[in-house]
Amino acid sequence: MIKLNIQMSENNDYESELDGSFFEQAITIAENIPTNLSPRPPVGAVITKKGNIIGKGATSPTPGNHAEINAILDCTNNNFSTEGATMFTTLEPCFHEGETSPCVDKIIDSGISRIFVGAIDPNPKVNNKSLDKLSSNGIDVLLANKELLGYEEKKLINRCNDLIEPFKHFITTGLPYITAKIAISLDGKIATKTGDSKWISSEKSREIVQKMRSMSDAIIIGSKTLKIDKPSLSAKDITDQPKFKVVLNSEPSNPERYLTLKSESEIIVFCKKTPSDLSKWKGIEFIEIPSKNNKLDLKKALKILGEKNCMNVLVEGGGQLIGSLIDSNLINKMRLFISPMLIGGINSTDSIGGEGIEFISQSKKLTDMEVIRVESDIMVTGKVKSHV
Repeated sequence: MIKLNIQMSENNDYESELDGSFFEQAITIAENIPTNLSPRPPVGAVITKKGNIIGKGATSPTPGNHAEINAILDCTNNNFSTEGATMFTTLEPCFHEGETSPCVDKIIDSGISRIFVGAIDPNPKVNNKSLDKLSSNGIDVLLANKELLGYEEKKLINRCNDLIEPFKHFITTGLPYITAKIAISLDGKIATKTGDSKWISSEKSREIVQKMRSMSDAIIIGSKTLKIDKPSLSAKDITDQPKFKVVLNSEPSNPERYLTLKSESEIIVFCKKTPSDLSKWKGIEFIEIPSKNNKLDLKKALKILGEKNCMNVLVEGGGQLIGSLIDSNLINKMRLFISPMLIGGINSTDSIGGEGIEFISQSKKLTDMEVIRVESDIMVTGKVKSHV
C-alpha cells in the first residue's frame, strides 16, 4: 500500500501519512477522460468518508462542471452526506468566476473538512488562492510535497504534473503545447525516393494516431506533406475531431489539393500572401504571417493558434517542418513510431530536416522516456528538454 507523506496545514491534527490509493484513483480518473477538454486541464476527484469512497468526478467539457463539483454531485445522487468528508483532487480547485461558479465555494458549502491537492494551479487567477481560502474557512488543506516523497509516491506526483503540463505551458506562454508525431523506418526515413510512405507504421500504431488527432485542438502539416500524402487529418471512426486543420504554405496554389482536408474542422492556411482569387478557396481561412529567408514565422503561427484557444496541437510533418520547429525550440513532446524496415537511399526522405546543429552538445534531449511495443513497431515518447 502506497503511503503519502504530506505537507500539513498548521491547524491540522491528522497523521502525516495517508493511504495513497484514493489519490491514485483521482489521478487515474483524470488520465482516462476520453475527450479533449481544451482549454481546460483534465482533473479527477475522489471523496471519501470513514475510509470508503462515496463520490467520484472528472472534469466535463465546457461548459460542464469541474471534477470537484461532479464528485460532490455524485455523493448527493447516491444519498451520501459530504459533511466531514475528505476530498482528493489532482489540481487546486478553481477560485474565480468563469464558465462555472468557483469550485472552492462549493467545497466550503459542502461541509468537506479536509482536502488533498496534487498540484497547484498555474493560472495566476487561482495559484494558491483557493488553498488559502479553504484553509481560512477551517478546511484542512493537505498539499503533496514532492521533496518528502519516496520513489513510488513521486511517480504519483509526476503523473499529476503531467496531466496539467499542456495547460501550464499554455497558460504561462500563450502558446499551444506541441506534440510532433513521426512514423519512421529503422534507418530514419519517413518516405521512399518516390515519396511513398503508406504504410511505414503498423495498423495499431495508426489507431493510436487517430486517438491523438481526436485529443488535439489543431493538426499542423507543411505544404509538401499536403501535396504528397493527401491526408484528411481527420480522426477516423472517432466522434471528437480537431477544431482546426492547419497548413503552413508560403505561397498557396492549387485549391484542389486541399479537398482532402474538407470536413467539419476549420481549415487554416498560414502564408506570406493570401491568394488573389478567393472564390476558388471556399471554406479556407488564410492568415498572413511574417517570413524570413522564405520561411514563415512559426512562433507567430502558434501564437495565433493559442489566441484561438488551441492548447494541444499535433504536428504530423513533414520532416522539414518538424526540423524547423525543433530548431526554434517550439516542440514540447515527440512521439516516434519506429518500424522494423529499412528504406535506404540518399534520395529518400529523412525524418527530421531543418538547419540542424554543429555540435552534439547542442542536441535536444528527450526526457521522461516511454518505450512501448505496438505490434511490430516500437513507440517512443519523450519530452523535449530544450523548449520555450
